[in-house]
Amino acid sequence: FGIPIGILGAGFEELMEEKIEGDDDEGDEDEDAAEDDGEGDGEENGADEAPEEFNDEEGADTAQPHLEGSTPIPSGVATGCELSLYNFTEGIGSTFASYFEFLIYLLIAITVLIGIVQTVEGHEDDFSAVEWTAVVVFTVEYLLRFVASGADPAFAHIGNPIVRRLRFVVSFYSLVDLAAIVPFYLAIAMPGSWVDQHDEYLRMLRLLRLLKLDKYVPSISLIDDVFRLKKDMLVVTGYAAVTLWILFSALLYVFEYRDSTNDIDPVPVYGCDDDCTMMDRFGTYLDSLVYTCIHLTGDYPIITYSGWARVTCFFMVISAVGVVSIPSGLVANGFAQIVQTTSKHKKGEQIPTGGNAGDDWYEIRLRELEESGEGAPPSRFGRTVDGWQAEVNEFLNGEVDPRTGRETHSVRSICFRVFMMTLIVLNVVAVLLETVPDIDRAVGNDAGNLFDVFEDISIVFFSLEYALRLFSARKSLEALYSPYVYATTFYGIVDFLSTAPWYFERLCIAFGMTESADTSTVFRMFRIFRLLQLEDFLVGFRKLDNVFRASKDVLKATGLMAVIIWVGCGALFFIFEQGNPNWRECDDAIPSRGYEDDVSGEFIPGCYDFHSTWECNAYYGTDMCEQTSFVNMPDALFYTAVFLGGEWGLVDFTWGGRFVCMFLCVIGIALYAIPVGSLFDSFGAVIGLAEDEDEEEEKEEDGGKEE
Repeated sequence: FGIPIGILGAGFEELMEEKIEGDDDEGDEDEDAAEDDGEGDGEENGADEAPEEFNDEEGADTAQPHLEGSTPIPSGVATGCELSLYNFTEGIGSTFASYFEFLIYLLIAITVLIGIVQTVEGHEDDFSAVEWTAVVVFTVEYLLRFVASGADPAFAHIGNPIVRRLRFVVSFYSLVDLAAIVPFYLAIAMPGSWVDQHDEYLRMLRLLRLLKLDKYVPSISLIDDVFRLKKDMLVVTGYAAVTLWILFSALLYVFEYRDSTNDIDPVPVYGCDDDCTMMDRFGTYLDSLVYTCIHLTGDYPIITYSGWARVTCFFMVISAVGVVSIPSGLVANGFAQIVQTTSKHKKGEQIPTGGNAGDDWYEIRLRELEESGEGAPPSRFGRTVDGWQAEVNEFLNGEVDPRTGRETHSVRSICFRVFMMTLIVLNVVAVLLETVPDIDRAVGNDAGNLFDVFEDISIVFFSLEYALRLFSARKSLEALYSPYVYATTFYGIVDFLSTAPWYFERLCIAFGMTESADTSTVFRMFRIFRLLQLEDFLVGFRKLDNVFRASKDVLKATGLMAVIIWVGCGALFFIFEQGNPNWRECDDAIPSRGYEDDVSGEFIPGCYDFHSTWECNAYYGTDMCEQTSFVNMPDALFYTAVFLGGEWGLVDFTWGGRFVCMFLCVIGIALYAIPVGSLFDSFGAVIGLAEDEDEEEEKEEDGGKEE
């Protein structure tokens, strides 16, 4: 299904691009024709001359200094104090200002984590002192920004200082600050008030502080640019997607609103406590919209449909999923384009000549050595040691043909490489087998068992190889002729990790530390790092640092946006769903719904009558009622992460949760996936560049042979 759906979606997008390009070309032709018609009149009327006020250069040097990349501050508007405070709060002009800006970053991250932890039962008051300190710092920062707003380019054009500061107070970032700070003070000033009683919900407003980071790493604020960039295609594809969504929702509703044969779990929030069927889910057309929206993302958490509804789902998969996903893909693609363009415009950096995306100091220096033909330096310990180092390097890494640049290995070298590769694989297999209880019991845990002996033998060879590589690094181009470079780059660190835990474990035992079963397991699992030693033979993880550098600009912006979407939607799910009776289970002694006692006439509430599980436990006793999902923020974040992966294990939300669900289906999942997509694109580009280099080397070698 994936191939035809992808072809359908790609074809639809390609047709739209051609149509829009055609419209643009027609528009350009009309503009050219209009310019030709008006060219003579323009010359006669002096249209080519700029207005006099724009040619006036007097006073050009009298403007106040302004921040790089910002709108100039009008002359005479900001005082020296306001300008100094503005630079300070923006982290400009001094080391202390930079430290203050970093402190704000750190406190934002800490307070967001504290806000998440404090939703866990029993930890409501944890880290209160840290929260107090953070609120005081945020308050001071807000007051500083309020005073410095006269020098903020966004408000400096306003002549009246009072209006200027009022505009600052109602600006986006100011409202974010106030929403995170004010409830804290209100709860203290008015104990027992509505604010204090709803403190659990108001604490979620602290998560809005994440949006403050957008000021430093633009992400959410770029969304409007993205929509403008892809406006034409979004209008057409969005119309097609919405049309299909409405039509398929109508079909599912028609086939399911009377489906009383397919049973489902109780959904008390929809009015059904027992013997529930699909008709309880599809009670209205609006209910059908939510479930259809989830299906159009390609996920089918609900499969207990009637026959005709299944036929509808089949055609939904075939014809709709590929088309409906286009608007989300356009937004994701446009966002990546905007971020990359903004970053390049801001930095003005170019990739070094002959370099590849993601190159750092190591790749640059390696390329310089290769191009210069500079040989290995002589050994500090004389000719004899110098000869030994060259022989060991040739044995381990092969000999490089100076004409083609390709490596050749002797028979001894090939045998050693095959032996080490086999030993690495066997070590990984041994680690896996040791975790199987039956095999572990059969081998035994006594000293000198088969696994221990094999480990000791392996350590001898791994240690020997590590020592030889350190010894011969002065002759290795890959190590830049430096033992230090080898020891601190990927290969050296992996080789060190493959042996160090064994020696550390032996030191612990030698100093009298008792080796427990858990400790032994931890040390054994460290051996799995030996799998990375295959990097000596296969290209893979060592390219990851290049990949991250090649996509770091997109990753910074989209990574922040992904975190904001994850945490924000997790908080909304927690607020809307923590009291959802669909996720509540009660003791068998508690009735599902309340009833009036025949003797006392008192109303006895049931499990699903309470607004929250806490109220249920307060009435019936501790642990009599249990909320199975969205219990606290960590729980909500876990489910939200699963939803953002496109898997909807839960679907019977309240209406608040349903709106969050539809947001994630329409755009949230696509935006959240951009960082991963960027990594894959960059990884493919980096690996592709490496393959291109290999092909060029092969062509050069073939050309040399022909000559």
